[in-house]
Order: sequence, then C-alpha cells, then structure tokens
Amino acid sequence: MTHWPAIVAPCLGLALVLASPGWSAAADPLPAGLVELNQGNSTYRTDLLRFSEDQSWLIDGVETLFTDLYFLNLSSLAAPQELRLEDLQPVAFSQPSADRLSASFFGANLAFSLDSILLGGTPGSYRAARQETVTLTNTGSDWLDVSLFKYIDYDLQFDGVLTNNTAFFAGNTLTQTAPSGAVATLAVDQTPTAVQISPYGPLLAQLYNAPASGLQNTPGPLVDADTTAAVQFDRSLAPGESVVFKFVMEVQRQATAKAVPEPGTAFAIGIVAAGLALLRRRN
Repeated sequence: MTHWPAIVAPCLGLALVLASPGWSAAADPLPAGLVELNQGNSTYRTDLLRFSEDQSWLIDGVETLFTDLYFLNLSSLAAPQELRLEDLQPVAFSQPSADRLSASFFGANLAFSLDSILLGGTPGSYRAARQETVTLTNTGSDWLDVSLFKYIDYDLQFDGVLTNNTAFFAGNTLTQTAPSGAVATLAVDQTPTAVQISPYGPLLAQLYNAPASGLQNTPGPLVDADTTAAVQFDRSLAPGESVVFKFVMEVQRQATAKAVPEPGTAFAIGIVAAGLALLRRRN
C-alpha cells in the first residue's frame, strides 16, 4: 500500500452567529462516526462533515470511491468566508430508510440542506447510483454571494488494482474511466461556473485552505493520473431566496469485452485536508 501525505495549513476557526430566529443552536443531532446507506448491491459510508479515510462506496463488494465533499465560499457586507459543513451548526438529521438520509446545517446567514438517496443495483451487476439534492437559502437581510463546491475522488478498482484513470467534463457531466473498463460519472442539473480536474492532493488542499479562492477552469481531459475533480457554482441570493442543485453519481463496470490493441500499440486509456498529514489509501 502506498501512502500519499498532504500537509496543509491549520483549519479555519470560524465563529458563526445564528442570527435567524427560525434556526436555534440545538445540540449536534448527527450520529457519531460514519453514516451508512444500504440498498441492493451497494453500501455507502460517509462522514458528512469532514474528510475521512474511512469513507467508501462498495458496489458488489468492490471499492469505487475515496472521497466526496462539499465546500462553501460566502461573501456579503462582511469579509469573505470559506466554510465547510463542520463550520456550520447542525440543525437536523434523519434517516427514514436504509437507503436515504437528510441533514441540514446553519451559519453565517446561510441554511444548507442535503438529501441523499442510494440506488443500489442488482447483486452481480456491478452498477449503482446515488442522488443528492443540495439546497442553499439566504436567511439574512442582505444579499449573499455564495460559491458551492462539490469535490469527488473516484477510485475505480473493478480489476482488483488501483490504476491511473482518464477524466473529463462535458455536457454538465464528469466522466472518469479506468483501464479495466469501469466508468464513473457525476452529473449536475446546472452548468458550473468552473470545473477543475487534477491529480490527487493539490485540489483537495486548495479547497481546505484559506484564502477562499475559485477553481481553475481545467475541465480535462486529464490522462493517466490519479484523478480528482471539483465543480463550482456561483450564485447571488436575495434575502430569503433559495437555490437547489441536483447531483447524480453513477458507477458501473463495462459489460462488454474491451478491444485488444494491435501489437506494438501502447494504450493508456486510464487516464488534504486541514492541519494534518493525511495518508492516502492506495494499493
């Protein structure tokens, strides 16, 4: 196993004021440890608040994901703020069924809600999907400029080993392919302000560390790399206004046989977080 360290600056210490009477400073309602969703051939485990090496998405027992996270940049009459969900106050959490969860957070005059659904496939199909809906609401009395970042790091290991991948973004969809024929996508219902695809390490550190900054618009293709990606959405919200983003993530193993390259032809279709030395889980 190869470890990938990433040393970054200390995390932000933000004092967030709960300024809206509709959002009270209740005790943290989130369950301790990882949250788990199950359906069909699929198990998804995540820490909703922060980076975790233990996050995973198993499809027919095969690992397909290293990390996915949300980040926020806010700007109003006060100074810009770079936020993570762990900087916000948890307001509510529910898991009405094994395949669904809902969570909401509040801080800095912003309400953030997440609804996540796991769509497992038939056992043995090596295919599954997840749907996530994110709603941002300006609860303050002034306009609020918000940037939402969705970060994702697929690790496609359907051939039993981790190999370098190819990734590109087109048509509001990130597509990542592995030499084994495995394919992963992240589709969104809106056109991003920017898309950045880069090897593991710098992009995650960039999102974790101040000062708040936008993504470099590098939608790929990135070839033969341990690919990671993030999409950015910039919105200006009037007092009381909401914006909704819908994400669909899907992973599948190629069902048909791959073409055999001609002799002599080389194919390479393959293509952190804060204040700690985090070790990269790699084969």
